Amino acid sequence: MMTFAGVAILVAGFVVLVKIFGLVEKSTEVFSVSRLALSDIQNPDLDDAAKEAALQQHAKRLFGLFFLLAIGGAAALALPAGLLFLLERMGLLSLSAVMALTLSWEFLLASSVLIIAIILLAKKR
Repeated sequence: MMTFAGVAILVAGFVVLVKIFGLVEKSTEVFSVSRLALSDIQNPDLDDAAKEAALQQHAKRLFGLFFLLAIGGAAALALPAGLLFLLERMGLLSLSAVMALTLSWEFLLASSVLIIAIILLAKKR
């Protein structure tokens, strides 16, 4: 039973931390900045110096977003896993059993179906 609780902590913790850290919004900003960079490249009203300056600003923003996404994603994974590690050290659950369950085909199939259902329901609203 504690294995299922551990899986819930791992998955829910990751989802909540992704939301708290704003990782989805940051990833959509990557596409926005990329589109802006492409439009600057194709803009005939800008000379080469203006294009270069604009692209350097876009590159700086993209690098910053990469850093935030990489660190945020690692933290969103590490914090729930760290909590599970502490629970294992306290003798409340087995971390290897939790990981085995999260990597089982049954869990992956069920979570994939659930995620698709949630996405489809969200699009209908």
